[in-house]
Amino acid sequence: MLSPSNNLMLEQLNAEKYEKLASYFQLTCLETGQLIFRPHETIQFVVFPVSAIIAMQIDISDGSSADIVLIGKEGMVGSGVMGGNQNFSRARVKFSGFAYKLPLSVFQAELAQDSAFLRIWMAATRQMILQIAMPTVCSGKHSNEQQIVRWIMNTLDKTQGQTLQVTHQEIADILGIRRESVTLAAGKLSHEGLINVTRGQLEVLDRPALAAKACECYRVMHPAKKH
Repeated sequence: MLSPSNNLMLEQLNAEKYEKLASYFQLTCLETGQLIFRPHETIQFVVFPVSAIIAMQIDISDGSSADIVLIGKEGMVGSGVMGGNQNFSRARVKFSGFAYKLPLSVFQAELAQDSAFLRIWMAATRQMILQIAMPTVCSGKHSNEQQIVRWIMNTLDKTQGQTLQVTHQEIADILGIRRESVTLAAGKLSHEGLINVTRGQLEVLDRPALAAKACECYRVMHPAKKH
């Protein structure tokens, strides 16, 4: 059963704080491609995913947009509004699922008066910054297969299940590598019994064994995990 505590930020709240905020949370179903915020839009809510994954995006001069970072159950969307009410980038649903909305005014009031809540927010923000920076390091140091495994594991850690609705081309575009490289790596991982790939879907069959194949970038981002 879903609850706000399925989000790892909200899971850290003490019982008194959780009970205080419980009546403000609104469960919402998010569909792939759904627009949550526009750049510099005045917003009324922040969003805590529990099974959905939301992409923070920037606009490119050719009219397209590029993902900055994916946010799932480990974080929140709208964290850039601490000092105001404008989100700095576009937020669009990457993988469908559920999230809880919290009124911006309530979120900002709690940050201002509760140092423990502020520390939780700051830790999540630092983790998000690390996620933004890590792919640059990883692409220069590790093989395509290692990058693909890192991306699969990081993305699964943001949701509730073991399956991602994603194509080889989408993974290639995200990582900046050739689709053929993704197909080759996916075939090898499938042959080893670690994943099962069907059209537009990737299912992880052996999560510990797959995590063991990830480069150290994954372990740097998740130091508390045992691999």
